Amino acid sequence: MHEFARELRPAALDDLGLIPALHSFMKNFTAQTGVHTHLTAFAGLEQLDTARRTILYRVAQEALTNVSRHAQASRVEVTIQKRPDGICMEIKDNGKSFSVERVLNAQGRNRLGLLGMRERLEMVGGRFEIKSALGQGTTVTAEIPFGKDV
Repeated sequence: MHEFARELRPAALDDLGLIPALHSFMKNFTAQTGVHTHLTAFAGLEQLDTARRTILYRVAQEALTNVSRHAQASRVEVTIQKRPDGICMEIKDNGKSFSVERVLNAQGRNRLGLLGMRERLEMVGGRFEIKSALGQGTTVTAEIPFGKDV
C-alpha cells in the first residue's frame, strides 16, 4: 500500500519539486522498460501550486505507463513550456499509433487512463488533447492555466 501511495505522489515531488520528481520517474521508467526518455522543462515550473504540479506529474506518469503498455516505442520526449496564460506539457513517443476516437469511445478499462488525465486537467480549467498518426507515434498535450499564486 505504501509503494502504491508513493507512486501516486512521490515524496520527491514535495521535497525536491516537479522537475526532479519527473527526472527520477523517467530514469526508473527507462531502467524498467528500455524506452529512452528525455525531459525539457523551464525552471519557473516549480512556482506552480502543489495541486497543479501533482496533476502534471500524474499526467506524465499515466502517459508513460500507456507508452510502456501499448506503444512499442523506443523513445519518449517530455517537454514542458511556459505559455502566456499557463503551462503546456507534451509527451511524444515514436511508437505505433492508434485510433484515438475508437479508444475514447470504447467501453471498459482501455480508456480509463486517458479519461483520468482529461478529468485531472479539467478540474483546474486545463485542456487535454491526444494525437496519434501512423508513422508519427502519439502526442499527449496537457495545458494547465496558472494558479493565482504564479
